[in-house]
Amino acid sequence: MKKIIAMAVAAVCLVGTAFALDLEVGGKASLGRNLDPGTFKENYAQAKEDKTFDFGFGAYARIAFVQLEANYVKSSIDFKSKDENGKTKKTVYETHTLDLSPMLWVSADLWKLQLGLGVGPNFAIQVNALGDVKGAKKQDFTVGIIGGTDVKFYFTDHLGLVLSGRYVTDFKKQNVKINAYGQDVETPLPEYSFNRKSIYGGLGLEFKLL
Repeated sequence: MKKIIAMAVAAVCLVGTAFALDLEVGGKASLGRNLDPGTFKENYAQAKEDKTFDFGFGAYARIAFVQLEANYVKSSIDFKSKDENGKTKKTVYETHTLDLSPMLWVSADLWKLQLGLGVGPNFAIQVNALGDVKGAKKQDFTVGIIGGTDVKFYFTDHLGLVLSGRYVTDFKKQNVKINAYGQDVETPLPEYSFNRKSIYGGLGLEFKLL
């Protein structure tokens, strides 16, 4: 009986703390692109030409000044090389990434709008499918940085629409696993490595407890 009472008290305290700290949870879909070397104008022209974009989905939770995000992104990475005749050849590979991002977050309420800004480390895991996350090893993590902003419009005191923007980059280049003869192969060749510099826009819903 004492254990039940203690668990009930702990649950009440946890819920009370969540309300006091302004707990927010949400989910969103995202669309973006990995930036190639060059200017923004050149990247924009390239995007209009090949029309390949990253897309994914994710979830997040914010307590006070900390926002935790988990995002799954499917990307198309272009590799350019010269063939034996000297002509430029482009090869496209798909990569699947799980981003885990603890961010330092500050926000300001303006009537029904809330503006937020955050930055923090990004831990990326290269996976082929969501099921591969269970077998991820420590060396599979690639460390980078993420920064972004959210604009939220609340329909009610608790439910809101979220528009978000994120910039993600890795600290070092990573190799891409390609499929050869039905097996995944991680090639060390320079043309199959890339330094991720991605911009994403997102749209989702948020639920605020307070």
